[in-house]
Amino acid sequence: MPGDEEPQPEHHRLRFHVLGPVRADRDGQPLPLGSPQERATLAILLLRDGRSLTAPELVDALWGDDPPHRAMDTLRAYVTRLRAVLEPGRPFRGRAKVLVSTGGGYAVRVPPGSLDATVFEEHLAAAATARANGDAAGAYARLTAALALWEGTALAGLTGPYAERERERLTELRATAREDHYDCALALGRHAESVAGLRALAAEQPPREKPRALLMLALHRAGRQAEALAVFSEAERLLPDGPGPGLVRLRERILAGDPALAAPAVSGAGPASSDGWGSAGAPPALDLLPPEPVGFTGRETLTGEVRAALAEGDVVVLTGPGGTGKTALATHTARAVRAAYPDGLLHVDLRGTDPEPVDTGAALAGLLHALGVTDAALPDDVERRAALYRSLLADRRVLVVLDDAHDTAQARLLQPGVPGCAALVTTRSPDLVLPGARTVGVDAMEEKEALAMLTAVGGGRAADSAVAGGDAARSVVAACERLPLALRIAGARLTTPPAWTPGDLAARLAEERQRLGTLHADVGAGAGAGAGASVGVVAGAGAVAGAGVVAGAGAVVLEAACRVAHDALEPEAARAFRLLALPDAGPLDAASAAAVLDLPDAARAEAVAGGLARAGLLESAGPGRYGHHALVRLFARRQSERLDSPPVRDAALLRLLDHQLATSVTALLRLTPDSPLPRHLLHHLATAGRPLADAGAARAWAHDAHPDVLATVRQVLAQDVPDALRPAVDLLTVWAALTAGTARRHDLESFVRQALDRARERGDDTAAARTLRLPVAPSPEELRSALRLAEEVHDPLTPLLAGFELGVVLLELDRADEALPLLVRAEEGLAREGAAGGAAEALAHAARAYIALGRPEESLAAAEAAVERARGVGQGRTLALVLLQTGRAHLRADRTSAAADRLREALAVEPEGTDPRREALVWAWLARCRLAQLRHREAVAAADRALALEAGPGDDHVRGLALAARGRAQLALGEPRLALGALREAHEVLTRRGAAEAAEVAALLNEEFGEV
Repeated sequence: MPGDEEPQPEHHRLRFHVLGPVRADRDGQPLPLGSPQERATLAILLLRDGRSLTAPELVDALWGDDPPHRAMDTLRAYVTRLRAVLEPGRPFRGRAKVLVSTGGGYAVRVPPGSLDATVFEEHLAAAATARANGDAAGAYARLTAALALWEGTALAGLTGPYAERERERLTELRATAREDHYDCALALGRHAESVAGLRALAAEQPPREKPRALLMLALHRAGRQAEALAVFSEAERLLPDGPGPGLVRLRERILAGDPALAAPAVSGAGPASSDGWGSAGAPPALDLLPPEPVGFTGRETLTGEVRAALAEGDVVVLTGPGGTGKTALATHTARAVRAAYPDGLLHVDLRGTDPEPVDTGAALAGLLHALGVTDAALPDDVERRAALYRSLLADRRVLVVLDDAHDTAQARLLQPGVPGCAALVTTRSPDLVLPGARTVGVDAMEEKEALAMLTAVGGGRAADSAVAGGDAARSVVAACERLPLALRIAGARLTTPPAWTPGDLAARLAEERQRLGTLHADVGAGAGAGAGASVGVVAGAGAVAGAGVVAGAGAVVLEAACRVAHDALEPEAARAFRLLALPDAGPLDAASAAAVLDLPDAARAEAVAGGLARAGLLESAGPGRYGHHALVRLFARRQSERLDSPPVRDAALLRLLDHQLATSVTALLRLTPDSPLPRHLLHHLATAGRPLADAGAARAWAHDAHPDVLATVRQVLAQDVPDALRPAVDLLTVWAALTAGTARRHDLESFVRQALDRARERGDDTAAARTLRLPVAPSPEELRSALRLAEEVHDPLTPLLAGFELGVVLLELDRADEALPLLVRAEEGLAREGAAGGAAEALAHAARAYIALGRPEESLAAAEAAVERARGVGQGRTLALVLLQTGRAHLRADRTSAAADRLREALAVEPEGTDPRREALVWAWLARCRLAQLRHREAVAAADRALALEAGPGDDHVRGLALAARGRAQLALGEPRLALGALREAHEVLTRRGAAEAAEVAALLNEEFGEV
C-alpha cells in the first residue's frame, strides 16, 4: 500500500523534540521547520506514533472551529515545505519516506528513539516496572533519564486544540515523573539533597498535594520537624479545599513518631509506605517540666481531682493563695498523666505575680522554640505566633503547664486549643477565666499530708518526733499552717547545720509569728511607715503592687518561716540569699550568680546556691540553675532593702549587666569575628563573661539569655541605677546585632526608647547617638540626629553604622543621590576598621545607588568587588546579603541573567531554612527578575515561594513585593481577575509599610484597571 514503506537508513539520523520548543535536527544540526503552524503540523503527526490522520482531522487539530479560508491548500503547503526540510535530497515527485501520504491524509514514520516524547514515555514505563519490583535505584535512574529530555514547556509556542491537549497530557506526565523521582530519592535516603528541589516543585504546583507530602517527609528525615509541619500549615492556607486525607494522615504519622516513617537503611529499598509518600523517625518526646520540689508528698485527693478534670476537659486551672503548692501539684500531676500525652510535656513560667509578667508573645516564642521553630522563622506578631503554635500542636498529644498566670489575657493564647492537647494553669488570680476550663482550688494541706511533707524534708529528726508522739512535729505543722512552702523552708532547718530539733523549730516559729502578728496588727491599725516597711511580705493582699502576696495570717506564717531560715544562715550565705533575689532576670546559672555575688568563679557560686537550696530558700530550676519562689524573693528583697546599702544593691545589678555584656560580646565575635562593635564599647568591661566555644554555642546562649538580658536592661534603666546607662546602651547595641533579621529584634523597641530617654535626661549625647540608630526601622530623621550628635562628641562608631543605615534607608526611598556618598564613606570607614563583611555589604548597596544614578560601569565594578570581598570573608550570611543586593543592582541595569545568577546563589550559600526571612526576600526579587526575562510562569512560582516562606515570619514588605510580582505576571499570562486581587493586596500591604514600591503598584492598578 502506498506510503507503508519503512524509512530508509539514511533518515535514521533525524531527531525530533517536542518536550520544549518543537524542533528537529539531523546529525545534531538544527533544521528550519518554518512557522509555528508548520511546527504544529509536524508535532501533531509525530505524536500520532506513526498512525495516520486524515486531512480534515488535521485541519481540525490545527485550527478547531475557526479554520482559515482554503485550509486544505494551506495544509498541503505546510506538508510540502516540511518534506523539503526533512528530505532535502528527495527527487522531484519522488515518494516521501518521513512525512508520508496515506489514504486521504498524512503520517510521520520515524525509527524508534527518534522522538523525545516517545523515549520519555518508555522510560516512565520502565521506571514503573522497576518500582513494582522493589528496585528504587533502577527506577530513579530511569526517571532521571526521562526528566533530562525536557527543555521547557512541551510544544512551547504552539496553538490549536490538539497542541493544548497534548501539552496538558505531557505536562501531567512530567509532573508525576518528578514526584516519582523524588519519591525514589527518598527511598534511597537522599532526603537532605531533595529538600530544595521539592520546595521549588511544591511552589510550582500549588494544587498538587504529593510534592508537599514529599517535602514534609524530606524535612522530617532531615531533623527539621517544625519546618515539615509548617508545610502542612501552608497547605491549609493555599489549597482551596484544604489538605486531603493523605496529607492529613502523613502529618499524624509524623506527629505520632510513626517508626514506619524511618529513612531506609538500604539504599536500594523500595517505596517505604503504602501511601507511596515514604517515611521518617520522630525526635524523642519533650519534657520541659521543672523538677518536683524536695519533699513533695501527699496531695492524693487533689491529684485525683486534677486528673479527673483533665479527663473531662482540656484546660484545668489550679487557683489559690501563694505558698499552697500549686506549681508542685501541677508538675506532679503532669508527670502522673504523662502516658496520656506521649508527645511531650511543656512548661512556661509566666511570672504573673512579678511587677512585669511575661509578655504573651515572649511566652509563645519560648513554646515555639521548644517545638523546633528557630529564631529566624519566628513570626513577628502575637496572632501569627499563636496560629503557628496551634498548627504545630495539631493532632499531637501534649500537656502544657502554664505556671503563675497573671490574668485571662495573658493565658488565653497560650492554650493549645486543639484536640488531644491540654493545659494545666496555675494562678493566684480568682478572676482568671478560660473558656471551658475546670477550676480546682488549692489550699493548705491536711495535717497528715503536712506531717508527711515535714518528715520528707526534715529527715530523721522530724520522723523521730512524729513517731514519738508527734507533739513537736505537729507544733511545727501548726505554726506553718500546713502551707507547703512554709513547711519546706522550716523543715529544711532540721537538716541544715546548725540543725535544730523539731521542738526548737516550733518554738522559734511561734515566737516569730507572735512578733510579726503584732506588727501586722499595728500596720492594720494605721502604724507608721517604718513598721510597714519592716514587715514587707506580711502586708495584706494587694498591698505590694504586682507582688501577689498571701493575705492574712498566711502571710505572717510565710514571713516567719523565711525569717527563721534567714537568721540562721551564715553571713555570707545570708548576703547571697538577699543579693540573688535582686535581679528581675529568671533563674540564674552559676556564672551569672557568681557575677551578682562578686565571687571568683562559677564553682564557688554553685556551692553557695546549693547550700541555700538545701536550706529551702532557693529552688532548683534545672541543672545548675537556681531561683526564688516569688514570695521568698519578695521577702529577700525586703531584707536587702533593710540590711544592704543602695550602693551594694546597685553594684550587684551592675556586675550582672557587665557579665551579660561581656558574654554577648563573646557571642558576637563567634558569629561575626570582624564586627567593629567590641572595639568601641562605651563601658570598660570588668569581667570576661561566660566562655562560648564556637558559633553554635553562641547562638544557643543568645537564644536562652534573651529574656534575661532584656529583664536586666529594663531593671537598671527603670531603677536608674548609677553608671548603668552606658553598659545598658552597649548591651542593647550588641544585642541588636545578635538578633538582626529575627522577630526577637522587635523585642528591643521599648528598651531602646527607655535608654534614649535616660540618655537625654543625663545629657549623654554619645549614648543618645548610639541609641537613636537602634529601632528596628529608624527614620531618616533619627539617623541624621544620630550622625549629628556623634560628630559633636567625636564618637568613632556611630558615623560608620548610622551613616551606612541612613544610606540604605534613603536608597529604598529612591533617593540614590543622597544615599551614595553615605554608602561610600561607610564602606571606606568599615574597611579601615577591618570590618570586611560590613564593608562588602556597604559596597553592594553602593552598586545599587550607582545604577540608579545612571552609572552602569561603576555599578558593575562595585557589584563584582563586593561579591569578591564577601567570598573572602567566609561568612554565609554576609555573602547571601551581598549577593541579594548585587542581584538587585544587576536587575535594575537590565542584566537579568547576571541578576538571576546572583539571586540563585544567594539561596544556595547557606542551608535552606537558616533565614526564612531573607530567603523569602530573595525569592521575591527572583520573581521580579523572571518578570524582566518574560518568564511569567516562573515569576508566579518564585512569588509563590516567597509568599510561602513569608507566611511564617510574617514580613509585610516581602509579602507586598511578592504579590506585586505575582500580579504583574498574571496580567502577562492573561489572568486579569487573579492579577487584580494580587495587586490590590500588594498595594495595601506596601502602602501600610510605607514602601516606595507602593507607587509602582498604584500606577499599574490605575493603568490596567482604572483604580487609584
